[in-house]
Amino acid sequence: MPRKAKTKNKIQNGGVYKRGSSIDEAHQKIKEMLYVNELSPGQKIVCVELGRRLGISITPVVQALNRLEASGFVSYVPNTGYFVCEISESEANELFEARKALELHVVPKVIDNLQEHQLAEIQTNFQKHRHEMNELSGRALAFLDARFHLAIAALAGNEFINRILKEIFEKLYLKFRPENVAHMDSQKILEEHRVLFEALRNRDEKKVTEALHHHLDSAQQRFLDRLRDQKKIVMF
Repeated sequence: MPRKAKTKNKIQNGGVYKRGSSIDEAHQKIKEMLYVNELSPGQKIVCVELGRRLGISITPVVQALNRLEASGFVSYVPNTGYFVCEISESEANELFEARKALELHVVPKVIDNLQEHQLAEIQTNFQKHRHEMNELSGRALAFLDARFHLAIAALAGNEFINRILKEIFEKLYLKFRPENVAHMDSQKILEEHRVLFEALRNRDEKKVTEALHHHLDSAQQRFLDRLRDQKKIVMF
């Protein structure tokens, strides 16, 4: 008879856990904490305390943090520990450059593939942004903006590009202090989204490209302005 494949398990706190699944669980839970700002940019992570909060032993917590370090969300300082990463100005510029390249690249495909029911979904996202703009703050507002853009990019039908765009949004907003997002000019963002949506509704590729280019340039400038203001506050 063929030999059964062995599953590597470990005994922790009197129980047995599967190594891979526990690391995945820890990774997911820590990522969720970043989303809801239970772990903030610049904050030191105490592994024992974090494991206790998550109900997970320290070994998979450390391995999950190593995975997050590899993807750039946390950093490890020897003899000091792990910290939640803060975005730098140079990284922000690089992420916006990548975002522009991808979002502008898919515009022709988006126009070709655009169906009426998909346009209605984008309009729903836009209306949601307009109605919730004054109720939401911080990351909730930022990811409402991200969903609007991801919904448009998804129409190109390239899942790989959309996955990269999602990672770019996560890097921009999970490593950016949520109080900085709150000070973005929501009215300007909403107006730029409206212009973009109208161009999409008219299926005007040139105007969609122009509106998107202007919006992304403005978004980058707003982001950098808040980042620089934050540095001034820290200095004083």
